[in-house]
Formats: sequence, structure tokens, C-alpha cells
Amino acid sequence: MTKNIIVTDINGNVTGTTYPKRARGLIKSGRATEVDEHTIRLISSVFTDAFSFETEETKMANIIDFKARGFKLVPECTSNRGTRLIVTENEENVECFEIGEGGMMTEIARKVDLQKDQDYVFRFTIKSRFVRGENAESMVSIYFDEQGDGYTYPLDRADKNRFKPVICKKTDDGLLRVFELPFNSGDSESCTIDISVHDMTAWLYPAKEADAYSALEDIDYDQWRQDELHRVAKYLSDIGGSIGETMVETLSGLGDFVGKAGDKLAKTVSDVINRPSSSDAAAEKEADEDIEEEVILSEETTAANDQAAEADAKAATEAPAAEKSES
Repeated sequence: MTKNIIVTDINGNVTGTTYPKRARGLIKSGRATEVDEHTIRLISSVFTDAFSFETEETKMANIIDFKARGFKLVPECTSNRGTRLIVTENEENVECFEIGEGGMMTEIARKVDLQKDQDYVFRFTIKSRFVRGENAESMVSIYFDEQGDGYTYPLDRADKNRFKPVICKKTDDGLLRVFELPFNSGDSESCTIDISVHDMTAWLYPAKEADAYSALEDIDYDQWRQDELHRVAKYLSDIGGSIGETMVETLSGLGDFVGKAGDKLAKTVSDVINRPSSSDAAAEKEADEDIEEEVILSEETTAANDQAAEADAKAATEAPAAEKSES
């Protein structure tokens, strides 16, 4: 982090330099105005007198950056889903805390030591995907002695962005936002930073300088949601068309099957209708047996007649021979 922003007093005299994020904070709080890309001007002599090297270093020290190792799953949240990871983002290996799951609530927390009556900023990067569930949300609570004694920052719900990020970028797999959450320690010398998500998954990283995200597309949260809704609607429409074509093909194939089955069924019914009854079959069998019996009798009669004729012929032949022998 480089102090490359020139700070001037109300008369334009250079009083020192500061960090880009500190400069944006001074402008946002109304303490300074932007002269150009690299210069800001303090708008009051009171602010000028208070602006010194020591004060500036203290302000920068009061930025609490997110570190995955410092946070732990809250034991009281029984549905916790979270893992600390080392991932590659923008060609760099960084610590990440992946938390949350659909239908579940996950809560992580960390205790931080403070100085009394000091302004602090908790800074972190969160990446998430598009969620449609009405119950999906993420928030940060910074409390002191007990929950409720502090501040709550509702980051988002499924329908809106409730606390504005300082950086909002579109990525290939979701939305990346950098948040800077301001708070004052008051009389407390410590606080607990609690991060929770419900019915969604989020990835938490340390925040980088704005230049590190310059390659990503700037996008407003509401516009990103609208784009995602259109994308989902188109996807469902395409799926619906594909299902429709599949149904037409299926019904066509079913029609052919039913046609063939109908032809087979008609033939079966025809065979059943044309099949003789059991009484007709018995009569037909009896007639066949009578015919067979008549054929057998006829064959037996014919054989007997043939035998008789043969005997007569033999007798006629033997009679003349006997007469001749007697004479």
C-alpha cells in the first residue's frame, strides 16, 4: 500500500501524502475535496491542524483487514458449513473462508483488541453467486460486550443490496464486492466481528487495492441481479423448448408403438372370434372319428371280398383236374 495521494491545506499548500483509501474516506466524510486524480484538499484549518504523519499512521493502523485464519465457526450455530481454503484469485494464492450452504445458516466470528474512543474500519472482500431464495441473506455484526451492543451491517438479501460496497465487480462465476464497515470503539477495548450467511454460499477474502480489480467489469448490484434473472429465465426457456421437442418425439414414438400394438391386438381379437367353440370342436372330432371308422370298415369289407373271390377262383381251377384224374 503506497501513500501516493498528495494532501494540501485549505490554501493549497502541501501538508503531506496519504493512502488512496484514506483519501477517499476524507472526501466521503466531507473533510476534503478532490483536486485531481492524485491530490485532495482539506476544507478546514481544523482538519489541516489535525492531519499529521502520526495521525495518518494511526488511522491506517485502525483498518482491520479480514484474515481467514483469525475467524472460527461459532459453536452455537449447529448448521455451520465452512472451510478455510487456499485458493488462486487473480493469479495469486490467498486465504479464503468458504461459508454457507443452501437452506443452512453459517456463522463465523473473531475477537479483536481495540483502543478506546477510536474510529475503525473492518475491510473484506466477499464473493457470492446469484441466489433467488427469499430467505437468502448475509450480514456482519460488530458488537462489544454482548450481541446487540454494537452495529449490524445487512449486506444483502435476495432482492436488494442493503449496505453499499466500495467496490462491486462482475466475475465469471458471480459477484465480487469489497466492503469497508466503519465503527467507533467508544469505551470498549475489544469487539467481536461476526459474519453470517443464510441459504447461500459466500467466499471471504482479504481486500486489495482497487487497482487489483481493474480488469473486472464494474456493475451495480441491482443491475447484476437483473442480468442474472434474465439469464435464468432464458435458461429455463431453453430447457422448456428442449423438453417440448423431446415430448413431441416421445409422443410420436409412442404413437407408432400404440399403432403396432393396436394391429397386434386386433389380429389377436380376430383369431379369438374366429376360433371354433369347444362344442363345435367336439362335434368335428366325432365326425372325423366316424369317417375314419367307415374307412376302416370299407377296407375290411374289401379285403374279405378279395379273399372270397380268390377262393372261388382256386376251387374252379381244381375241379377239372379232379375229374380228369378219375377218368
